[in-house]
Amino acid sequence: MNLKKIRKSANLTQLQLAKALNISQQNLCRYETGQNEPDIETLKKIADYFDVSLDFLCDRPRPYDLPSTATKDQKEAINIILQLNTINTIKAISYCAGLLAGQN
Repeated sequence: MNLKKIRKSANLTQLQLAKALNISQQNLCRYETGQNEPDIETLKKIADYFDVSLDFLCDRPRPYDLPSTATKDQKEAINIILQLNTINTIKAISYCAGLLAGQN
């Protein structure tokens, strides 16, 4: 979860944010360290407070708008590529380009 990173970038202490969200500082600390996970209502309050999406808050890649004709396998391939680091993304693109060239 991106909670700690977002909080720090807003120059807020745990206590300040906990008060703003009406939760205990201990719970906020547990959320930031991954010891506990907030319920959906708390997640919504946090996302609304920082004006971010739940996907961003939970460190989930946002899906691209794919054509309706995209198959399940194509969607899965894109989701895998989104999780790669930069070097492996470049390798995957090169590999896919080679596969595409071989179709002609």
